Amino acid sequence: MSVSHPSDAGSGGAVHRRRQRQRGFTLIELMVTIAVIAILSAIAAPSMVSLMNSNRLSSTAGELTAAAQLARVEAIRRNSPVRLCRSTDGTTCSNGADWGGWAIVGNNNLDDSEEVVRGGLFPGNVQLAGPAGGITFNSAGLIPSAQVLTVCIPTTRPVENQRVITISVAGHITTERADGGGACS
Repeated sequence: MSVSHPSDAGSGGAVHRRRQRQRGFTLIELMVTIAVIAILSAIAAPSMVSLMNSNRLSSTAGELTAAAQLARVEAIRRNSPVRLCRSTDGTTCSNGADWGGWAIVGNNNLDDSEEVVRGGLFPGNVQLAGPAGGITFNSAGLIPSAQVLTVCIPTTRPVENQRVITISVAGHITTERADGGGACS
């Protein structure tokens, strides 16, 4: 005994065959979709790398600018010199022109030793070049001569792979983009 569906009556099972053909995607449709996704990914990947590097540069330059502003404010607040210096661990100053991180140190008023106010390290492929002795703000928030810090990623993506931070004698800070030709100096 066979049971038939009321909608199949008189159609000879054609509706059932039509429903069976409309299930899922064909292999060709799936392959075309995957090919389109692959092409879009290949086009988007280089711009994503450029965007990520640009954001990394901008955030590191922003962090360093904030550190310089904090050092200046601390010098004025403490009424004594405060130094923004190169650091390899983010907690102590070290000498050299290539900075892996930074530290802000000031005079501890209790025993005249250096006290770390704050410090930080940079992400892996970000390089920073600056004065070997750091930047010392006097009690008025001034520095003896203008100083330049250069944040860089050795790549051509983005084309402007450097951020140049200039600190004036009066302590004013400006940041500009620069094309290093894919290299860091």
